Amino acid sequence: MRKLIAAAAVLCLLASNSRANLAEWDWLTQYKQPNLHYGQLALHPYYKLAEVYDSNIFLVPHDQPSGQVGGGVKSSWITKNNFGLETNLPWQHINNLSLGYDFEHDHYTTQPSVNDTINQAAHADFAREGAQGVTYKLGDQYINTTDQAFSELIQRERRWMNRVYGEVDYMPKNGRLAYGVDADHETDKYLDPTLAAGLNRYQQDFGFNVGYMVEPKTKVYVSYHRGIIHYTVNPQPGLTDKNSKSHTVAAGVTGKLSPKIEGQVEAGYTYRQYDQAPFAGAQSIHRSPTVATSVTYHPDEYSKIALTLSRYLQESIDPSNPFYYSNNAALDMDHKFPYKFTAGINLAMGIDQYQNAQTFGATNQTRRDDLYQGGAWVEYDIQKWLSTGVAYVFRERNSTFTGQFNYEDSQVTWNASLKF
Repeated sequence: MRKLIAAAAVLCLLASNSRANLAEWDWLTQYKQPNLHYGQLALHPYYKLAEVYDSNIFLVPHDQPSGQVGGGVKSSWITKNNFGLETNLPWQHINNLSLGYDFEHDHYTTQPSVNDTINQAAHADFAREGAQGVTYKLGDQYINTTDQAFSELIQRERRWMNRVYGEVDYMPKNGRLAYGVDADHETDKYLDPTLAAGLNRYQQDFGFNVGYMVEPKTKVYVSYHRGIIHYTVNPQPGLTDKNSKSHTVAAGVTGKLSPKIEGQVEAGYTYRQYDQAPFAGAQSIHRSPTVATSVTYHPDEYSKIALTLSRYLQESIDPSNPFYYSNNAALDMDHKFPYKFTAGINLAMGIDQYQNAQTFGATNQTRRDDLYQGGAWVEYDIQKWLSTGVAYVFRERNSTFTGQFNYEDSQVTWNASLKF
């Protein structure tokens, strides 16, 4: 609570001194945002510096040292240098190609040899608006990163992921019937050989949707998708095959839901069958409702409220549970104030549910994790291309395996950004 009060005091101090501080930035107001174009090609480089204080970098319980490298609860200052480039190339009024690269280096004052890391991401996306309302999309997305220490899946280890996708949609400008097909192929790979045996896999998903345009920008639809998950490393002795196949049907509405609300509301149902049950007597077939909902409400031109709800099956490292149900809800609100200030708050809650009992030490029971997050932030736009801000976030996990998985963590961040 003291940290919350301190963070609120900092934000109030920034707001109360806003007029006095404006003069300190006068030396920057003479510089205008560069217009980086080469013919039709637009270039958007960016750089962000952040200083973060993290109270629990390994996300471990306060009352129990862990077996992680670094021991129990450790705090650290983290310096994040993040830069990248986004490009956009439209041509012939119907084609658009966007390419991007992102690089981030994180330096920890606590045990830098263990915690320092480099994260990279890249993407290539092509879109074409053809005749008669047909749209084509094709792309590739790549990340090379480290998982958060003590997450459900893994300790802090490096992995990479690559996703290739394609879509074809038909949305007539004057008609009502709409439909589309889509497919994607995702590859996940861990570099540690031991972890690779339980986590390296590819996931394929392909299907179609059929919809009806109730309004020019609003579609009601039904969809079907076939999913395949194949682990690329043979299971270790004593462990079962976690390969699976699934069918998912869904119905929803997407687009402009009302004059001030836009987004997607979807509910579905998944049938998944594993090649093998995780152990004798366990189920190999699972049926579950799913949710994929994200809507944004604009009460006025200065405010935005976004609500996200989801429920899906997430792959798990636990030998007794090839997956767990991941249920999530998030609420984000922001408002643009005078004097170039924007402030916001974010709230989130997650429930991870496992189906089969697990054994940790002398404990054998069904695991459930409840996760909570709340935070607030303030940004000040010195120029359109230059901003600075502060943020605070608090995270907590309460698990049925309290000794191993409960944690509390808070972060305070200052950042400065250049965006062209």
